[in-house]
Amino acid sequence: MDGNMRTGRERQQRNLGIDLLRIFCMFLICILHVCGQGRAMVRYAGREEVWYSVYILETAAYCAVNTYGMISGYVGVRSVRRPSRIVELWLRVFWYSALGTLIAVTFFHLPVESDTLYQALLPTMWKTYWYFSSYVGVFVIEPYLNRLVKSLGSAGKKKLMITLFLLCSVFTMVPRVANRDFLGIGAGYSFLWLSVMYIIGACVRELTDQNGPERQKQECSEPGGAETGITETETTAGVKEQKEDSEKNVDFLHRSGGFYGMLYIICVLVTWISKILIENWTTSVYGEARYGRLLFSYASPTIVICAFCLLMIFSRLKCRGRVLRELIRFFSPLAFSVYLMQLQPYFWEYVLAGRYQFIAKLGPAAACLMVLVMAAALYLECTAVDLVRMAAFRLLRIRRVAQVITDFALRPFAGLTEQENREASGEV
Repeated sequence: MDGNMRTGRERQQRNLGIDLLRIFCMFLICILHVCGQGRAMVRYAGREEVWYSVYILETAAYCAVNTYGMISGYVGVRSVRRPSRIVELWLRVFWYSALGTLIAVTFFHLPVESDTLYQALLPTMWKTYWYFSSYVGVFVIEPYLNRLVKSLGSAGKKKLMITLFLLCSVFTMVPRVANRDFLGIGAGYSFLWLSVMYIIGACVRELTDQNGPERQKQECSEPGGAETGITETETTAGVKEQKEDSEKNVDFLHRSGGFYGMLYIICVLVTWISKILIENWTTSVYGEARYGRLLFSYASPTIVICAFCLLMIFSRLKCRGRVLRELIRFFSPLAFSVYLMQLQPYFWEYVLAGRYQFIAKLGPAAACLMVLVMAAALYLECTAVDLVRMAAFRLLRIRRVAQVITDFALRPFAGLTEQENREASGEV
């Protein structure tokens, strides 16, 4: 979930393309907040062309949350699990929630209510930051999700991905428009949905690594036919089956970056155009716009495909150049705090609300350009604030504090953890 939460070995093996994707996704989230809470996407009578122009940017950015969930699975399925990571993240959440509230009340004399205090002191339970609250649940069951994914063969992983996509995205599309949430997905604002995104991201990592050219060469060169008692015929059959399975996966997960880029653009346009056509048609029939969000939801099939495409594009990027690599390493650990800063209750209500409404009065091209500029400025503002938080955390040795808290909390489960590790290593 966060770039600075890895061990030294993981830093050496880290995929900078994924770190760049974290940064890009947070920029897309800034676009969503500029258009939504910032009111850059106000629909004025007679200026619909501006509204539709800005809406295509929001459509293109809407997959960012799904992509973040997929990144968690893509990285988590191969990462060394460090429980203190979630404690450290919670302390960061608490820093923005509690300290931000204290500053707002003390220095700006903003009103404080009981709900505000609960949101500040219990950000996870009160869902002040819905994504983090849901992610805590995913983090707890992450080892079991990883075991599920790793226990399946290539065909099983593909079937699991397709099944989850059909069940949780395609089949819930029409009921969602009628405000019927029969699976409890909550339009994507839920622990269940993030778990689905995690599994898809984990499957992508396992399939692409398992069936990539280097992995295939390695597996073909590994000895073991006679040593394991497998006959030559069985070995040949197994290799043939693996080859056929790999060829099927190539069609699905080893397309070119250009292919995924085109698919992303097509899904964005389909989502955007469908909204225009459906709303115009329902306005002429019912006298008001209806069902415009048929494909406009985190759980929408086109939005999920967009997230998948971004993951496939960025995961294979080769980030060359010392300056670019250093910039990625600098901004990636700070990306999640950009979200925390914007969702801080007082910042959301008193700073961000209506801040960019002037953009809706510009021309279509100027409005789109200004949304991008303001989103970038908002990203940099939040990053600058987080540098103060990072310095304070280093001074207070928060990582060490998080480790102490974790060790104390997990002490009663030490025996269970050791038993689980022995089972996983085959000693029992």
